Amino acid sequence: MPSNIQKTKEILQIAALALAIVIAGTGGSIWLSWYDAQQPPSCNVADLKLYGTLVYYPSENSGAATSAAGDGTLDQTAAEDIRQQIETADADPGIKAILLQIDSPGGDPVAGEDIADALKHATKPTVALVADQGTSAAYWAATGAQTIFASADSELADIGVTQSYLQQTQQNAQNGLQFISLTAGKYKDMGNPDSPITPQEQALFERDLNITFQNFIGQVAANRGLSVASVTAVAAGSSMLGQMALQAGLIDHI
Repeated sequence: MPSNIQKTKEILQIAALALAIVIAGTGGSIWLSWYDAQQPPSCNVADLKLYGTLVYYPSENSGAATSAAGDGTLDQTAAEDIRQQIETADADPGIKAILLQIDSPGGDPVAGEDIADALKHATKPTVALVADQGTSAAYWAATGAQTIFASADSELADIGVTQSYLQQTQQNAQNGLQFISLTAGKYKDMGNPDSPITPQEQALFERDLNITFQNFIGQVAANRGLSVASVTAVAAGSSMLGQMALQAGLIDHI
């Protein structure tokens, strides 16, 4: 009889232990489910950065190769890097939208056009967010996005082109220096600061600047759905603050 009672106790103990294990497992699963639900979902927006002067190719000495990664080197951003990031994000099924953060005074017009082109060809929603500054070629880049946000105090637009330089012929003369031009081709050394610019050379510079200027205006008009005349009216090479840019149709939201 005592042996039967002992066996019964052992069975009850085993059953109780099994029940405790089941309860603990169930409770643990519920807790893990709750914990997982509290965690933020992985980000599905590609966050790209256009900071500092805009160039086309990265320069190892300036930090341009890494500035778009947001590592603190803000002196330059290379269009080649941004284009690759846009194309990679667009091909990633886990990415649902592309955000380009901009704080840049501009730079190379070809670089600005290249980024705008990459944004326009992306199949996912694209947004440009301008911080303090998004002017000149940086604004050109922003126009490729479907939507542009900026602060009311952001500096924007600055639609114009410049290639100015310092001419130092008088200083050379004062220092007893004489520039000797050895070139094959009438205009080969035009733009050399040690040589006085001729009226013909200045005309060639201005010809090319005006061609780029008209391309800039035309691209902004096409990208923003504006008339060429309306963009030309604000394309005086000066910047404007957010509210005025909004009224001119150059951005979408403050």
